[in-house]
Amino acid sequence: MAGNSREEEAQKMLSQLQMKMIDIQTSLKKSTGQVDGLKREIQRSKLTDKEINTLKPETPMFSPVGRMFVLHTKAEIREQIEKKIKTCEDDIKKQEASKTYLEKQMRECETQFKERLAVAGGATGGKKSRS
Repeated sequence: MAGNSREEEAQKMLSQLQMKMIDIQTSLKKSTGQVDGLKREIQRSKLTDKEINTLKPETPMFSPVGRMFVLHTKAEIREQIEKKIKTCEDDIKKQEASKTYLEKQMRECETQFKERLAVAGGATGGKKSRS
């Protein structure tokens, strides 16, 4: 009976580690998707800035605010774009740091999973050979 409860406990630990690994993998995929989205946003902003630079300074420009558009100068629009790019770059750095942490956690979980699996396999394997 004691051996049976140990096996159940080992199985429970293995399933918990497996669930944790799945959660980490999901978080990694989400983080990767967010980084990709931020990179696209930066590229889009840079292209917009490039096109704005070709226009005359006195050209009326509008920026969207909710359901309306607000008139701005070329300098104000370019400043908004630069802020947006800077914000996206900062967010990318945060996401990359998060990804690094998650990858480290994933490696640790994999190591623990392998160790637990080896211990559980060794315990059951030892019992079978004694019988």
